[in-house]
Parts: sequence; structure tokens; C-alpha cells
Amino acid sequence: MINFGKYDQKVAFVSFQNVSDGAGGTTPTATTALTTFASVTQTRGTSAIESNDMVLPNTYRVGIQYRTSFTPTEAYQILYRSRYYKITGVQLLDERQHKEYIITMVGI
Repeated sequence: MINFGKYDQKVAFVSFQNVSDGAGGTTPTATTALTTFASVTQTRGTSAIESNDMVLPNTYRVGIQYRTSFTPTEAYQILYRSRYYKITGVQLLDERQHKEYIITMVGI
């Protein structure tokens, strides 16, 4: 059974395309492919990283429901809380009667 309550954060899958600016140049423009609800959890670093006081970008684990009309890939970026994140990995979990994409993203 699907637990719809765990998908409580809104995310958007965005791709950037160059659009003519009318003066002979181009401007990168964001195009939203999908806006959906997701479960977003921040992953923690190891104690070795914490002890060295290294500054690393925020890494998150995102879960979205499977849908036939959209397949997330590393070509997209995720817009989450007004910041863009790069997708570093996509995995499809196929449990009994429930499919979910697990996406790893890192701050840009």
C-alpha cells in the first residue's frame, strides 16, 4: 500500500535550454518538465568528514512515485526550496504493487 503522507515536499524537474535573446545571443531559460510531491531527506556525512570540518554541498535523497509519463534522468536539475540541485543518481525501486524512484541530488 502506498503511503501518500510521506510525499510532503514540492519539487520540480527542470531542464535549461538556450533561447534567442533577439540581439544575436542566447539566454539559458529554465523549462519545467514536471512538478510533483516528493519525500526529501538530507543525507549525513561520515564522522571523518565532520571531524575535518570540510565544507561539502548539501546532499539529499528524494523519493517520488513512479509514473509512466516521466522518467527522471541526470539531464534534469531539481528545483527544491528555490534552489537548484544536480541529480547524481536515479534508482527505480520495485516493491510489491508499488514503484518509486529514489534520486540522489547535490547542491550546486
